[in-house]
Amino acid sequence: MLCSPMSADDRVSPYERDVPHVLASLWSAAPLAAAIGLFAGVGCTSPPKAAPTPVLPRATGSMVVLTPAPGIGGNPENGRALIVPSGCGGCHSVPGIDGANGVIGPRLNNVVLRPTLAGDTIPNSPDTLTRWLMDPPSLKPGTAMPRLGLTEQQAQDITAFLYSQPMNPLP
Repeated sequence: MLCSPMSADDRVSPYERDVPHVLASLWSAAPLAAAIGLFAGVGCTSPPKAAPTPVLPRATGSMVVLTPAPGIGGNPENGRALIVPSGCGGCHSVPGIDGANGVIGPRLNNVVLRPTLAGDTIPNSPDTLTRWLMDPPSLKPGTAMPRLGLTEQQAQDITAFLYSQPMNPLP
């Protein structure tokens, strides 16, 4: 008896269909077990249908509760709240934040995935990003980015927000 091919619905949870970059390790083990059984000569049965993964209602923009990046100090919620009032959104765009639609500087939603800050001169790390936010000219004299007058805590919170971005894709 031949097995019918599994459809994408059998292999992928509803959450994974919504967020395409979710790791494959989140897939159900049932299709893998069925495939192993087929090759081992155990027989062929359709994989059991798992209960559908609940899809939580998604809030829009700044209403989404952020998942913090592991090991990063600061509060990403506070950092998100600081993006517009501190002036970041005047020069940078941050998808999902009303008023953060500047075009002078780079988009900030994936800045932490870049190996360097401010071009190719400053290695990117949480500590360096916090120092950069507090005093950009001290790390790169002549930079167009001004001192924003942030406290160390505010800079750490914005760093935590920026590092949370890859963990929190937009709906």
